[in-house]
Amino acid sequence: MKKKIFIFYLILLYANIGFAQRIDFSINSVWRFHKGDFDGAIADIDAEKWEIVNIPHTWNASDAFDEDPGYYRGVGWYTKELKVPLEWKGKRVVIYFEGANQTTDVFVNRAKVGNHIGGYTAFSFDLSDQLKYGEINTIAVKVDNGMDADVPPLSADFTFYGGIYRNVKIIVAESVHFDLTNNASDGIFVETPIVNEQSAMVSIRGSIKNNTSDTKSVIIETLVFDKENKLIISKSVKKKLEPDSKTGFLIENLSISNPKLWSPDNPYLYQASTIIKEDREDGAVLDNLILPLGLRWFDFDAEGRFLLNGEPLKLIGANRHQDFLGKGNALSDDYHYNDYKHIKELGFNFVRLAHYPQAPEVYRACDELGILVWSEIPIVNTITESEAFEQNSLNMQREHIRQTYNHPSVVLYGYMNEQFLLLEYFRGSESEKEQKAKKIVALAQQLNDLTKEESPTRYSVMAFHGNQSYNEWGLAEVPDVVGWNLYFGWYYQELEDLTKFLDEENRKYPGRPTIVSEYGPGADVRIHSREPVAWDYSEDYQYKLHASYLKQMMNLPYLAGFAAWNFADFGSEMRSDAIPFVNQKGLVNYDRTEKDVCALYRAWFKQNPVLYIASRNYTERAGMENTKESGVCIDLVKIFSNEQSVELLLNGKSLGKKQVKDYEVNFEVPFQDGKNSLLAVSNNGHSDQIQINYTVIPANLEENGVKELAINVGAKVSFYDPESKVLWIPDKEYTANSWGYIGGTPYITAGQRPKTGISNNILGTECDPLYQTFVEGLSSYKFDVPNGKYKITLCFQENISREKKNDLIYNFLNNNKDEEAKDPREFNVVINGKEVVKDLNLEKSYGSMRAVSLDFEVEAENEDGLKIDFSPISGKALLSGIRIRTYQ
Repeated sequence: MKKKIFIFYLILLYANIGFAQRIDFSINSVWRFHKGDFDGAIADIDAEKWEIVNIPHTWNASDAFDEDPGYYRGVGWYTKELKVPLEWKGKRVVIYFEGANQTTDVFVNRAKVGNHIGGYTAFSFDLSDQLKYGEINTIAVKVDNGMDADVPPLSADFTFYGGIYRNVKIIVAESVHFDLTNNASDGIFVETPIVNEQSAMVSIRGSIKNNTSDTKSVIIETLVFDKENKLIISKSVKKKLEPDSKTGFLIENLSISNPKLWSPDNPYLYQASTIIKEDREDGAVLDNLILPLGLRWFDFDAEGRFLLNGEPLKLIGANRHQDFLGKGNALSDDYHYNDYKHIKELGFNFVRLAHYPQAPEVYRACDELGILVWSEIPIVNTITESEAFEQNSLNMQREHIRQTYNHPSVVLYGYMNEQFLLLEYFRGSESEKEQKAKKIVALAQQLNDLTKEESPTRYSVMAFHGNQSYNEWGLAEVPDVVGWNLYFGWYYQELEDLTKFLDEENRKYPGRPTIVSEYGPGADVRIHSREPVAWDYSEDYQYKLHASYLKQMMNLPYLAGFAAWNFADFGSEMRSDAIPFVNQKGLVNYDRTEKDVCALYRAWFKQNPVLYIASRNYTERAGMENTKESGVCIDLVKIFSNEQSVELLLNGKSLGKKQVKDYEVNFEVPFQDGKNSLLAVSNNGHSDQIQINYTVIPANLEENGVKELAINVGAKVSFYDPESKVLWIPDKEYTANSWGYIGGTPYITAGQRPKTGISNNILGTECDPLYQTFVEGLSSYKFDVPNGKYKITLCFQENISREKKNDLIYNFLNNNKDEEAKDPREFNVVINGKEVVKDLNLEKSYGSMRAVSLDFEVEAENEDGLKIDFSPISGKALLSGIRIRTYQ
């Protein structure tokens, strides 16, 4: 309703002189698409048989997640027929692409109208001279996401989806208009040279194009409206426009008294409407742009703290990639907006847009919601030492800044990420390595100079991985603000080493503004552990790391802020973690359902009461009897809260009250077999409840038996498969009257951070964590169960591979390389003395890294239970999972 009132106000204001409304509309629907190039000329395109798609679109939504290595990186073609009204003749018609990855050629009626290099900034082309007015026109677009050494990014831990993956629109303006082709920017730029609590000064600068053959006299006027659409101030200048020219203008000293300041707590937005009208009585309005106006000032003080509107404000937030489960990066505006609304709801005031400029809707949402923004271009890991790479990088940053300049949420402009990471693996001489470092520093200096020239009031920033080479080679001296991507307790060292590192940096470089720009472990909501450790991918270790980091970072007054890696899980085709092809360091899952750690952040940073039983993704649990009371297993339940104390009730019976410390409280809960109802109540009467389905495993299997038992062999974590609804519990060595493996050891991948199991994509299954861990060299697996009929499932995979696997530098692991040259593995399987599988050679029969499941029906007799023997012929026998079930 307010927008309608605002438009109505302007109509009344200019009703007596005419109002030329710019036309701006999307053309996303019904395009034709062809994956691949073709040999003929543009005139030979016959798109009738091409696939019909809507924009946004990517051709990698599926193949970047299938089991075939790699994904399509090459050419794709799009065409669309567009009816152009005769009334548009004499106007300027521009096509505007919000993003297409990564190089794009655009044709209209077979004539090329432009080329754009770079996959993450917008671009536009004037079609006016190529259109047939009053007729159907054909737009053809060639997009190529193939590797190009002169176009960043060259490598990164995310998928380089190809396609027209953001909105496309048509803009129709009068022949006298604000510049429509200034790097796909608004064409005019809002400045706030003075802002304080008493007053604000606003300026508007830009350019006007006169595409007529006549001299034009015009008035440019800016009107500032408050949030209630009340006119606050207006000012105008006059200009004489030469024929077929571009003319600059500046409107200065729009003074606003007692301004309402923009901040995360109160993201107040004025609106600045700037018009061009003819300089005569009853002169027509020729063009109009309405831009957001947020009045704020920001700085970093001598201690390195961030200040907003004169007050210290710790930047607290997350990074965000732009893709979504099943869609790749082809997201509508609603998906973008919902992400940032979610980010705000976590209590965050800050976001780093990793590792590229994002959709226009993202910046608009951050303005509206009150989220401060670090925005950057995708020069990740390395550069190409070429003039073309240099110029493309500079052009990207220029486009990036001009396109986002008018958004008050943007306070930091970045241009490089972890540039010295690959130098750690460089095999040349130290002199050659230093020369490469100098080239990177030189390009960084050019980008920094450009950034300060284009946006003098914003701060420049760069992100480094935790290595002193950035200080030693001078790269850390280039930007205004330093970002450190730190993974203590994940990739290297221990959790508490975070503070040691940051304290030492602050000691050596006091006052340097510093942000922890990345941190966080991978976590899979299907995996849980009572003894969480790095690289187990449990939600429990995710709690542990984030809780430690939050406590440390909030206690460092010199630290300007931090951004968790990542808001959401995202596609990375090179990865083979618990879920292959996905980086799982998100606070939320790929589909945006939450991991329980989100509640920890809400407890820390939300003002409203938070009380949350952190077991939403762990409602199916199991454990062995561990008390004197039969049928009871004591297990940990964690609660996140920002209140003083919490009482926990189990099935209506109080387990006592505990004081909340560091926003969490832990209870040892005596679960009984079956359904267990948990109710948490805070000192202020707020409550949360959840039901846990708990399977209590008898301590003495021989006496009490068990209907079903599934073991995640070789693992210290449980794994729940939501499809089959089977919970695979942690493994153990055999003990009498119980169960477990005999002989052998759980497989450990050696490396800077040892990991239980392997990091490989296991083919033929969605249960990769079950097969990635295993015991190697075992002689038997034994269950001391009562007599009866049982169904046994054995799960295997062969980790010996004859194929060379590309190493992912981010994992800092050997990735199973030591297994590539071993002799073939072959063994027999014997159950209760009966040979059931002879000469099992997994690699030969099924292939490497493929899930194999074998079922057997057997009978336990003579009080001997179940014993599965693995008799090696060559190499060591192995087992990834075992499940037993009784049956009649």
